[in-house]
Amino acid sequence: MMGAIVGLDLVTIFTVILFLLIAPYIKKVTNSYIFWFILGLTSLIYLLIFRLYDQFKDYWSASRPINDDIIVSRGLLLDICPFCAFVISIAVIIDPTRKIAKIIAPFALFGGLITILGGIGDEMNNIWNPETNSWVESIWHYIFIGDSINPMYFMMHYINVFIGILVLVSVPKMRWADWIYCNLFAGFYYSYVAICMISFHLQQNVSGLSLYDWSEGEYASVAQIFHTTPVGAAAIGFSLSYLVISGFIFSQNRLQLLKRYRWYDMWNKKQWWVEWYQSQPKEINESKSLLYKFYHFIFCRNSQKHP
Repeated sequence: MMGAIVGLDLVTIFTVILFLLIAPYIKKVTNSYIFWFILGLTSLIYLLIFRLYDQFKDYWSASRPINDDIIVSRGLLLDICPFCAFVISIAVIIDPTRKIAKIIAPFALFGGLITILGGIGDEMNNIWNPETNSWVESIWHYIFIGDSINPMYFMMHYINVFIGILVLVSVPKMRWADWIYCNLFAGFYYSYVAICMISFHLQQNVSGLSLYDWSEGEYASVAQIFHTTPVGAAAIGFSLSYLVISGFIFSQNRLQLLKRYRWYDMWNKKQWWVEWYQSQPKEINESKSLLYKFYHFIFCRNSQKHP
């Protein structure tokens, strides 16, 4: 099981790094509304079928009570990760400018990363039988569909990471106004969750607004890591989340690790390399590394020999 957990973590990290690297080279794709429409529609249909419908058909057939915390929370999207997955998918469909999506993207990216890298191990215990040392369900079924307890647990959070990082590296620079909009979005969402929590008397799965989430619920590991009470865990969790998400916003314009460089331009400018190389003293050139010798072989083999 550990190999599968590490593998899914590496796939997620690789996805983020890959988009940071190739972002300048795929501008024609990421600037196309057709691309975002197809991506958003595919993601939305995927979530509707395997997250909502597949989840609730079992509850309906079992006649579960409507005041069940999990049913209400999932039905009203009171957990911020499913909420971001659905809303960001809809946002890239209806808004060609992605102004709405870029406000949601920092939350989607953070939620997806922290859940996959920090919580996927506990979740996979649901499909692992330690007695037989084997999977209860196929690992591929878990990755793409999930289990009966948490449908699309991995794939839903991976969608958050995938669309979130792709939006952040493809939109114009985010400014103070965008940071304010992100705060307003968070305030609106948590107000909505608080109203639903009070109205339906919910005790868990409410994006951390209930102490149960921090003591025995989905965020209980925070208290264990920092050796603190649920109240302290809530304070630490919300504070760190706020700082990291704000960091995503203010560093968004620096997320592209490589500037686009067309190699044929470098080849067309090879005379510059030749002139630079030939301008160096002979004794320095002779002591150059293999990299410089490679430059000499490529760019200078047809030029005048070094004096």
